[in-house]
Amino acid sequence: MNKKFTTVLFVSNDNHETKSFNIPTKHVQRFRLYAKIASASIIAFALITLSLFLGLIISQNNNSKLHSKIVSLEKDVEVMDSLHIKNKINNIEQRIFNINNFLREKGISTDTSGIGGEYNPERVDYTVYDFYDKHTDFILSNIQEIPLGYPYIGEVSSEYGNRTNPFGGRSFEFHSGIDFKGEIGDKVECTADGVVELADYHNGYGKCVIIRHKHSYSSLYGHLSEINVTTGQNVKAGDIIGYVGNTGRSTGPHLHYEIRKNGTDINPNDFLNLN
Repeated sequence: MNKKFTTVLFVSNDNHETKSFNIPTKHVQRFRLYAKIASASIIAFALITLSLFLGLIISQNNNSKLHSKIVSLEKDVEVMDSLHIKNKINNIEQRIFNINNFLREKGISTDTSGIGGEYNPERVDYTVYDFYDKHTDFILSNIQEIPLGYPYIGEVSSEYGNRTNPFGGRSFEFHSGIDFKGEIGDKVECTADGVVELADYHNGYGKCVIIRHKHSYSSLYGHLSEINVTTGQNVKAGDIIGYVGNTGRSTGPHLHYEIRKNGTDINPNDFLNLN
């Protein structure tokens, strides 16, 4: 079988000898095929590269938008957090103000000034914490030093104020405290921190304890069966200072409880509850 050849001429443009080569036609045909395959591969590679590049640009753009959204959401959360904290601070200030009003009504001098200024979420203002730490300690100490609450939980048998004579007759008398019915031996608790001013038999009060508190207050516990403290002793709110009894001018087992301000009796009902 005769082979077909393709002649390839190399022509010089500087008058040198022209050269020619005979190449089997089948190789030339294969070269064309290879060239087409190579061109197609280059084009495909270029398209893939371009597609990846465009995808990268789109991805970066999407990431940038997503980052912007995240930053925006973080700012929104900061604003909401700052508003929440400011509302909490305002609520606390209002409660402190209300408690201070209560203390002032009881004759306690207080400072109701707030921390002042706007809340700044971008900085930690420790004066806020110092203010509330100091003020809550102040309120706690005052509450502990004012005779608040019940010295004994029992049925009230006689209120503060004018009443008929419990020993009979048509006469009236002024009752300077509150009487709580009880059983002999029931525990009686101190209603505030203070110092025992008297722990002895005291006229019509029978066995009696008087405790001196700060802010010119004192509390009295009368008709006790036994006394559990001594004169000059420091006591804390909740300490057992004696036991319900029937000593002195009494018609039955009960606790007579008084609160005095600057030595003058006042209505204990105003101190039994925080209202």
